[in-house]
Amino acid sequence: MSAIDRIIEQFREDRAFMECVTRWETIPARSGSYRDIPSDLDPRLRTALQGRGIERIYSHQAEAYAAARAGRDLVVVTPTASGKTLCYNLAVLQTIIEQPETRALYLFPTKALSQDQQAELGDTVLATDIGARVATYDGDTPDSLRAAARETGQVIITNPDMLHSGILPNHPKWIKFLKHLRFVVIDELHTYRGVFGSHVTNVIRRLKRICRFYGADPVFICCSATIGNPGDLARAVLEGPVQLIDTNGAPAGERHVVLYNPPLVDRVQGIRRGVVNEAQTIALRLLRAGVKTIVFSRSRVRTELIAGYMNKTLANLYTDNERIRVESYRGGYLPSERRAVERGLRDGAIHGVVSTNALELGIDIGGLDAAVLAGFPGSIASSWQQLGRAGRRQTVSISVLLASASPLDQYMVKNPDYFFGRAPESAFLDADNMYILADHLKCAIFELPFETGERYSVTSGGPVEEHLAVLEEEGTIRRSGDRWYWADRGYPAEGISLRSATSDNVVIIDTTGGIDAVIGEMDRPSAKEMLFDNAIYIHRGDQYVVTKLDLENRRAFVERRDINYFTDALVKRDIKVLLEDERVEHLGCEVVTGDILVRTQVAKFKKIRFHTHENIGYGEISIPEEEMHTKAVALVFRPGSAAGDALADLPPALLAPAIARIGTVMRNVAPFFLLCDARDIGIAERIRDPHFGAPALYVYDAYPGGSGLAESLTAVLDRVLDAARQLVRECPCEEGCPSCVGPRDRSVEIDGNPKAAVLSFLEAWRAG
Repeated sequence: MSAIDRIIEQFREDRAFMECVTRWETIPARSGSYRDIPSDLDPRLRTALQGRGIERIYSHQAEAYAAARAGRDLVVVTPTASGKTLCYNLAVLQTIIEQPETRALYLFPTKALSQDQQAELGDTVLATDIGARVATYDGDTPDSLRAAARETGQVIITNPDMLHSGILPNHPKWIKFLKHLRFVVIDELHTYRGVFGSHVTNVIRRLKRICRFYGADPVFICCSATIGNPGDLARAVLEGPVQLIDTNGAPAGERHVVLYNPPLVDRVQGIRRGVVNEAQTIALRLLRAGVKTIVFSRSRVRTELIAGYMNKTLANLYTDNERIRVESYRGGYLPSERRAVERGLRDGAIHGVVSTNALELGIDIGGLDAAVLAGFPGSIASSWQQLGRAGRRQTVSISVLLASASPLDQYMVKNPDYFFGRAPESAFLDADNMYILADHLKCAIFELPFETGERYSVTSGGPVEEHLAVLEEEGTIRRSGDRWYWADRGYPAEGISLRSATSDNVVIIDTTGGIDAVIGEMDRPSAKEMLFDNAIYIHRGDQYVVTKLDLENRRAFVERRDINYFTDALVKRDIKVLLEDERVEHLGCEVVTGDILVRTQVAKFKKIRFHTHENIGYGEISIPEEEMHTKAVALVFRPGSAAGDALADLPPALLAPAIARIGTVMRNVAPFFLLCDARDIGIAERIRDPHFGAPALYVYDAYPGGSGLAESLTAVLDRVLDAARQLVRECPCEEGCPSCVGPRDRSVEIDGNPKAAVLSFLEAWRAG
């Protein structure tokens, strides 16, 4: 019996463990669907495949190869570890062999994925003598290698950000590459949604425009994890017909998926054991049994805590004269540290890893037999991505989803039919959002003059003269004859971020013993919450005290210490109305459009003892507020309006829960009509708003300066309200669930049914 079979049997026989299990789902093994290696494949590639033990390829790989070779755009949607890499590498390498002038562009959302893909592709090239030249071109590429990559690179691996700001604005340097561009690979397509996806779609529009200028018409090969609408998303990004390949031909071993609610430690108050301690307990059982394990955590601090606890426990434990090694993995580590962890997982030197969602994407980390999710990741799609990191193609695997104390987690484990029956979330984007479109039109005109009547998007939308006229009034472009030219200084791409919410990073410097060594980095908003003076910063198991946070120079100085507690900042968020652009009566409420200031203040921190997690004191934090000026729409429910009277008719005990849950319904429904991701908008509910003096619901853009989403709400408000009412009415749950008004928090006593209260409010509001 294998190690994984033994531990599964032990879990089954462990009465204490099984008492916490709310569902144990066994997904049977699945045999693969194979096709012969394509007859036109070069013998050298065929030999390279056979050298990796591949005598036949999966059906989806064969379909993708045939479509790409026929010149059709396609999207492949199959689970983790199903061989998506060969779906594009075979077609690209075969075409390069036949036509050495062929060029291919690979786009990955992260640098880690780019490095991983270069290693994968490099191994294939080295196993043959075709000599295809592969280069990574991103922010880490030295200047000395960039010119060689442009001139001789046949496959360029990069990310959308570098394509946007580094390649397209400098396309004259890339003539040789772009005029022979035959393939564009877009991996992890599901990450390109909402505002980020809208930006990336415009980058693809600009790429296509420049390719047309140089006489190229590349084939687009997209790969995606499972989402609700992969075909629609691919068609939205590529703006044209796309062949959907979603039948997985890869074999899969038997999978055990366990929903687990930690045991009660206080039955009177209903308090359960913390997810950090429970996750490390279960992961340790797996590792001691010889099962390679990945633990997914919801935060950087939790990641470090779980890994640290596990390593202390395993310090003197050896198997086969080898110490069990566990590493942490998260954003903020140096690239060399992340590469070392990835390499250790692949070659077996590392037996377990604790990670944030940084390893949720398809980075090759070898074969892991178990996954432990320390908390619900926030979406069904992410859950299956993380659960799918365990299990090789022919072996048994086990995945355990541990619930935290949050109402969402508790709903998931207590309603397993919802978790296993719910389809993955859909992704939306709106590439014609006027804010985003205007930004990329500037970039497009800088790259090539715009002709009157020219369609910026080949397959959708009409001429963009209206937008160009506005830009001309601003003085950024000028018209001469039938063409529009860039007329401003600099180049616009450098001032436009595809990931608008990101800020400059703070570099973390270890000053222990006067060494002044850079050990990591962190985005500025997070640094305010985690790197304040006297904070405890944990890095790969070592504890550091922050001696000074220098925000002005983007540096945090830390010193290694041995301390028995960690810190947790207390964050307060507030909204201030800056400017009202418009105030109208609309659909039974007052709709106010304007500018707001979202302020995030870190004023205090808690000191929490390791292991017991008891609070042992507080400290003061003196850091300027983090401010975001953005656009918002406020729905004000004044007495005398249909919405205000509907609220007033609710029982007083249900007023606050109803207003809060209206925000949840809005977050669930609005993205469908605003064509965005839920994280692109912010929702804030006020029982009595200080600015308006009445109950109010704010919907605001979660990006500095605004992205036009909130302002679009007014035009679709009637459809949003109708959809919200229908969603709540038709949802089969009794008192609320994640799909409608949110799950009921059993730790808070409410006299009445909050879902019924929200439905009553919505019905009365629309009727009025």
